[in-house]
Amino acid sequence: MKNKKKKILIVTHQYLPHISPRTTRWKLIVDDLINLGHEVTVVTGTKQTIEDKKIIYVGNKSSGNVVNKMREESNNLSESNIIKKLFYKSLKKIYRIIVKTFSWPDYSMFWLLSIYKNKKNLNLDYDLIISVSLPFSSHIAAYILNKRINKDWIMDIGDPFTLKKDAPENNKILYGFLNKYYEKKFYSLANKILFTHGDAMSAHVDYFDIDPAKTFIANPISEFKEEIYSRTLKYDFNSKPIKFGYFGIFTKGVRSPKNFMNYLKGTENIELHWYVNEDSKNEIILNNVESESIFHSLVNRDEALNRMADSVHCLLSIGNLNNTQLPSKVIEYISTGKPVIHFSEIDNDPVENIAKEFKNLFLISDRTNKDNLFKQLNEYYKNINSFNKENFIKNYTASSVTKILDLS
Repeated sequence: MKNKKKKILIVTHQYLPHISPRTTRWKLIVDDLINLGHEVTVVTGTKQTIEDKKIIYVGNKSSGNVVNKMREESNNLSESNIIKKLFYKSLKKIYRIIVKTFSWPDYSMFWLLSIYKNKKNLNLDYDLIISVSLPFSSHIAAYILNKRINKDWIMDIGDPFTLKKDAPENNKILYGFLNKYYEKKFYSLANKILFTHGDAMSAHVDYFDIDPAKTFIANPISEFKEEIYSRTLKYDFNSKPIKFGYFGIFTKGVRSPKNFMNYLKGTENIELHWYVNEDSKNEIILNNVESESIFHSLVNRDEALNRMADSVHCLLSIGNLNNTQLPSKVIEYISTGKPVIHFSEIDNDPVENIAKEFKNLFLISDRTNKDNLFKQLNEYYKNINSFNKENFIKNYTASSVTKILDLS
């Protein structure tokens, strides 16, 4: 089917307007595929706020509304509303315990029931199906939709599923066998399998005995915006205090601010600006060690990029506690041209390979000399226009992934 424009079906439980690295990744790829002339349809479990015939929402609107409404009410409560805060916190814990104990394959299992129930009514016409995790349920949904038609299947793997040791997606005692069985089965059926870095790819190939010819490294991506970079160049890097910006969330067992904050203990003239959700804020407060922390709500991607360029000296990335997960937010950070401080929690952090390509990415650990770090930052401030945007555009934007898909 070379040189033929294709009808592509993308199956992803998470999609915009939900904000996450995976939804950003696939919105950029979808736009690039459309620009190349392909016809793209997205099936998602994320309720849409703007009608688009090419984005098909499948799910239970009423139950989704209840969960979202409770989440919004919880996040919008004032600090003085202690009783309601405790009530919602208890509800969250109960919900998570139930989901973690009994749901399979993950929290979105009811979406799969909706997919199965509605599969005949969707009238999907496509040449190629692409499934996107996380969550893993996206791959199961693609399998359900594609089983009868059996068109070419590409899997894009975000975080590990069976191989996720910390903070697993379900109860491994109950579902460990099912996890491995279906993940191995899907890899055998897929025509291509994309991983964001080599360590994850090698671990999966070895564990599931995947044909290496099927596997490809499709880097985490963002987009280079000249306007954002020009604003970075205008920032006053001589101003004090030095402001660090963190944009994202913390997940228990996967990523924690504890060791980084211990590392900064006793450092003067710095401010930590955290753009996080309520749970992550509580985690930071719990581990705060003599550092000036200023909290902000999570913001949409465009606003986040504006604040990265205009509001802070450098951007903070905190590594995962295992080498099969890559904090893809670091790529978004790099695209601004701002100095990026990545705090490694483990040896052989997969971000090390990216650091070899960009001068604005600084890898540190609890063993790094702080004086040397700030000297290196000051040197980079003087050479802020040295960012290698050509390399970024070539290897870390949507076109780098669509080339691997090989649809032209």
